[in-house]
Amino acid sequence: MGWLTETARVVAVEHDAVWVEADRSAACGKCAARAGCGQGALSALLQSGKGRVRAKSGDTLAAASCEVGDEVVIQVPESTLLGGTLLIYGAPLLAGTVIAMLASHWGDLWSALAFAAGLLSGFAILRAVSVRSGGVLPGLAEPRLAAKQDNQIDGLLVKS
Repeated sequence: MGWLTETARVVAVEHDAVWVEADRSAACGKCAARAGCGQGALSALLQSGKGRVRAKSGDTLAAASCEVGDEVVIQVPESTLLGGTLLIYGAPLLAGTVIAMLASHWGDLWSALAFAAGLLSGFAILRAVSVRSGGVLPGLAEPRLAAKQDNQIDGLLVKS
């Protein structure tokens, strides 16, 4: 199982975790699908390209050793990304399809309206489950801290 890593800045520290803010636009610039994906544009529109994530203590770095303003590397299992994508996109599509099929005997207009209602309901259910479980969908791993990032400029160690 592989790990995906991202550098982020600590914005809050808790007992066993930290809240970090990552620049989503930086990740979008590295992606091959940047022009065809709406995620970067949507993030920029809704959150100015910044996203806050809770990262728990990892094997090599404890949350207690982090301070606000530190740059840290966080890790997420690849399986979480794939499973989360399937859940976030697949569940609402499945809900919309099932409800549209149930309404199909009333005609195309009702079927289309039922699909839209099912799609929105699927997203609302996922949102409610996420809020109820503390911001993490069940079965998906929370990001964890991997390392602190230190910057060196002209031989001087500058703590980010």
